[in-house]
Amino acid sequence: MNTSIVEINVLGIILFLLLMIDGKRSMQIQKNNKFFYRVIFFTVLALTANTLLYYSVSLQKTFFFQYFMVIVYLISVEMGAYYWLSFIFHELLPEEQCNPSAHLLYILPIFFVSIMVLCSPYTHWIFYINEKKQYIQGNLYFLQNLVVYGYILTGAATSLVLYKKEYLIEKQKICFYLFLYSLFPLLGKGIDTLFPMLHITTAAVIISIVMLYLCSLKKEIHLDPLTQLNNRRKFEQHLIQITKASKNKIIFLIFFDINNFKIINDSFGHVEGDKALIIVAQVLKKVFSDTKAFLSRYGGDEFAVIMANEDGDALPYIEKIDASLVEISASLPYTLSLSVGYSVYGEDNATTIESLVQAADKKMYCDKQQKKQNLC
Repeated sequence: MNTSIVEINVLGIILFLLLMIDGKRSMQIQKNNKFFYRVIFFTVLALTANTLLYYSVSLQKTFFFQYFMVIVYLISVEMGAYYWLSFIFHELLPEEQCNPSAHLLYILPIFFVSIMVLCSPYTHWIFYINEKKQYIQGNLYFLQNLVVYGYILTGAATSLVLYKKEYLIEKQKICFYLFLYSLFPLLGKGIDTLFPMLHITTAAVIISIVMLYLCSLKKEIHLDPLTQLNNRRKFEQHLIQITKASKNKIIFLIFFDINNFKIINDSFGHVEGDKALIIVAQVLKKVFSDTKAFLSRYGGDEFAVIMANEDGDALPYIEKIDASLVEISASLPYTLSLSVGYSVYGEDNATTIESLVQAADKKMYCDKQQKKQNLC
């Protein structure tokens, strides 16, 4: 390892420590963010061990110290790759698919390879230190790479598959970025295999983690943490963009408001109220799953959907949503229903964003009053 690699390691360590400090202040402490912090932690540990290993020869450190540093480095790399995959799973997959038994299955390769790493001072399976105190890869070192890059490749493949299935714009972007950033270490390793003197992999890993951190911050800005729908900020941005680009297209704006939401909160508690919001979000996702509709939580118990006429008229989707909620309400201690109002942008309809929003909001309010008092 040359001096430039040490400099990259030190730069990476400093950068990741700053990200962890900043992240604790700016990122929500959710389960998937904890996995991301663990990726950073084990990467810092691996870079530190790698750097100390480089200086161990010049500092005349013992064979024990060198063996210890290599073991810390290899196991830290394995754990970093494992938590990278765990982060992707928790970021993209439904919570029910991220069960403990699946974690046990995915951690088994690390367990077996780590045992081989720990035995290597005696067996030389994964590595050994020669008489000149040089680090040498063992005959079974390929298993280390197989596990590490197998985790990263699995994360990349999962992101790509879900990208093709996803219909929410912001979630599509997250899938794409996770796929892209998973490719960097894989490409870096491929280049290093062909040209060993370049040492691209470490730089590729640092770039991937930094870009993933920025992606996570962007997600916080644009996604509602409870429902995982786009938030109002993103809704307003998208509405401006789509109306400007609509040309001759007709745009539907649909507003939904949960009926008697205050009663649900007061009678059954805020936990049940949050559950109601999540149920509505899931129904919207399911009903609009085959469209390019833009779904968002507009605020409080209100939701908004923006869809182009290429996906058909809005009424059939509204009817599907009502039918789904009637079916779901049968298993709830309350009736979950929505008041709805929609307006149309383009041609002889609303021609400004303000009039589009006002028209949809007015119709939604009218529908709510009608359901309350059977008038309007």
